Amino acid sequence: MGSIQLPNGDTRLYYQDRNNGSIIEVVISNAFTIGVYETSLVLVPSSQVRSNSPVAVSLVADGDTFLQVHTFFFSPENVLSQYYWETGVGIQGGADCLTCVTSKGFVGVAGSQMLYAMASSATSPPTLRVGFVSAGSPNTISEAVNTGSGWSVASLSS
Repeated sequence: MGSIQLPNGDTRLYYQDRNNGSIIEVVISNAFTIGVYETSLVLVPSSQVRSNSPVAVSLVADGDTFLQVHTFFFSPENVLSQYYWETGVGIQGGADCLTCVTSKGFVGVAGSQMLYAMASSATSPPTLRVGFVSAGSPNTISEAVNTGSGWSVASLSS
């Protein structure tokens, strides 16, 4: 499960539906104490998500404006995968998304629940980092990183 808070206070929750396996986005107008449920939708179809996949989310904002929301998960083949929403573009994702980490084919360890995501707007373009256990380096943490010129992966060394 992952969540973000938009600059205006709105909340987005992301989780894998236990009944059909899709990733759901839940829209809430603010914190639960003052906000209300607005809507929910299927963000990622179940055919693209590994059963029991972890979900990680990051937000790219510029002051009071949110520019991108990135959702990361594993495909049924354990490929690190991504859908994202971008201002002026809408939702991008799936096997045909050339700007998504999915297109790089980075494979995670089967069944691993380790997944994190972070974004920094301090750089232009923003930097995205996604941590996971790579099948190629299963005894450490790897990070897929995009600094604006495409995705690369590196493993943590001691």
